[in-house]
Amino acid sequence: MLKQKLFLLMLLVSPAVFAQDARTGDDAIGTKPARKEVKSTFESAVVINNQTIETTHKKTLELMIQHRFGVIEGFDDLGGIWGSSNIRLGLTYGITKRLSVGVGATKNNKVYDLEWKYAILKQSQNGGSPVSVTYFGNLGRSAASKSYFQVKDDSRLDKDTTKYEAYDRFSYFNEIMIARKINDKISLQLGGTYSHVNLVDSGMKHDVIGVSFVGRYKFSAQSSVVLEFDYPLVTHDVNKNMPNLGIGLEVATSGHAFQIFLCTADGINNQYIMVYNQNDFSKRQIMLGFNVTRLWGF
Repeated sequence: MLKQKLFLLMLLVSPAVFAQDARTGDDAIGTKPARKEVKSTFESAVVINNQTIETTHKKTLELMIQHRFGVIEGFDDLGGIWGSSNIRLGLTYGITKRLSVGVGATKNNKVYDLEWKYAILKQSQNGGSPVSVTYFGNLGRSAASKSYFQVKDDSRLDKDTTKYEAYDRFSYFNEIMIARKINDKISLQLGGTYSHVNLVDSGMKHDVIGVSFVGRYKFSAQSSVVLEFDYPLVTHDVNKNMPNLGIGLEVATSGHAFQIFLCTADGINNQYIMVYNQNDFSKRQIMLGFNVTRLWGF
């Protein structure tokens, strides 16, 4: 009798257990895997002259050296090395996972700059955003001599009288970048830019809207071919600002990156590239340059 009662109890309990197991299995099948952010769309925060969607890692200090030789005239100037050069030294610190700020100094026009970058969206696997979106801003102040900024004051009867305003030293740059890592080898980025220079020559625009393109093809674990193109949509009536084209080779590790390239822009600050670039790649007005970055974690 006891065996019969135990058998009947097992028959009553078993359907409930099996039903519970079935529900658990359905839930497991329906559970979506956690979203995973795509890493290393680009190896560096800068490709040639352009910013990328990458921000400096949290609690990491980045040193950047950007150097441009002169326009290549031929063998006599040793590929532009004997020509007039431009250089920028910069430091950037990652405050959070998404926010980094930096300072720098550039030889041409003696520009000190303050920059900031914020990652708005990050490309992720298993759903989420299909692209990364980052905003970059820059404020530059020229430390050139006061006489460089003195202009005629037409409001006075004496036309030879000149005036100086402190705000003439300032320039600004803003960019929204959208990028996608297509696969382990190919990454592409498009950007919309706005540049402003407070003091420009007569016939030139203070404000220039433009577009930018950055591409990378990674052909080995540490090496990539990089490409950039900057196109101003607003051009000046005189001293027409020209597009910038650059192509180069990048070698990167976890702690540093080295880029060597040819480009047409001799300016390094982005607003100066968009507003002032006079070099025309169709006329072979190109120059040799390199970037070096080094990271320190804290």
